[in-house]
Amino acid sequence: MATFSSLEIFNPHATAMALGADFHWHAQGEKGHLALTLTPQPNGQWLSLLGGKLRFWLRGIGLTVQAEGATTDHGQNFFNVEEIIFTSESVAPQAVNVELALTGPWARLQVEVKAEARQVAIAETQGLWPPDVSPNQLAIADRLLAKFVAENYLTPALCWGQWLLTKSADADDPQIIWQPLYNVENNRTATEANTGNLGDRLQSVINSPHLDCLALTKLVGLDPQQDLAGGKFVGANLNGIDLSNSLLMDSNFRGALLTDSDLSNADLRRTNFRGADLSGAYLEGANLHQGDFRKSSLAVATLIGTDLRGANLRGATLQNVNFSGARVENLHFGDNPGLTPSQQAWLLENGAQLASESVQEMLR
Repeated sequence: MATFSSLEIFNPHATAMALGADFHWHAQGEKGHLALTLTPQPNGQWLSLLGGKLRFWLRGIGLTVQAEGATTDHGQNFFNVEEIIFTSESVAPQAVNVELALTGPWARLQVEVKAEARQVAIAETQGLWPPDVSPNQLAIADRLLAKFVAENYLTPALCWGQWLLTKSADADDPQIIWQPLYNVENNRTATEANTGNLGDRLQSVINSPHLDCLALTKLVGLDPQQDLAGGKFVGANLNGIDLSNSLLMDSNFRGALLTDSDLSNADLRRTNFRGADLSGAYLEGANLHQGDFRKSSLAVATLIGTDLRGANLRGATLQNVNFSGARVENLHFGDNPGLTPSQQAWLLENGAQLASESVQEMLR
């Protein structure tokens, strides 16, 4: 029977996410089942910063498994989970299962869990800015903090581990040379220089109450096409903004003003547009998969070639909307001002679902 022993397991951010592993040898053959457990904590993690503090949680993570002396499900020694998504702060542990086949008497397994800035959700802050900042300022300050946390606290990885797998408990311990995956001391916290730079950039945002989001983004050195994903744009004024080809997945635009904005070819998966004004917005080619557009206005918007699969458009104003070439499988719609009978028929023929919004949903 195979043995499974730990060489290293490190959870430097255990209050945000912890990694565990177990291995079960199959009854026949030289194959086994690696069970990885990711446990996000419901309250996230607090960090003291710049005389104040913040609490963050993770919307998602990436995970890789590398095997030396074994192959994974697809006959390779490398297994990659592009993204594991967490939809709220309070979620159950997530399991990742990998089938392994030994190619020698022993194998070493290496697992890394990483998070990007777009996956960092700033849940709350205390003492980092005055209470009267505008929605535009708050949106950019939020992404500054998320990027800082990802690049300074969640590097080189969120958590990681190495395990040794041998075919038989009676076998001699393999004489292998291994070393810790990372030098923890060298990567434990952000440097004073980085923290000071963050303070200066936050102050620039606080001192610029009249700038729009795009101008604030450029003022503090963020890339509008890469660094705004996952942002809080609740109630922000983004009228006429050009964010074409941008990464904006998992963002919150609830109640935002986006009239005549250019969001063409933007990645807007799982984005919240509830109550937002997207009148006249140009969304051609955008990825709106699982987007929430309830009670929003899409009047005169261009949705040509968009991916609206799994989106929710119940109660959205759809007057003179162009759906040409859009993918609408499992799109939910109903009670839509301006939607013509011919448009409704087209949506139903192409896999959309007609349903009225419940009272409970309207009150949420």
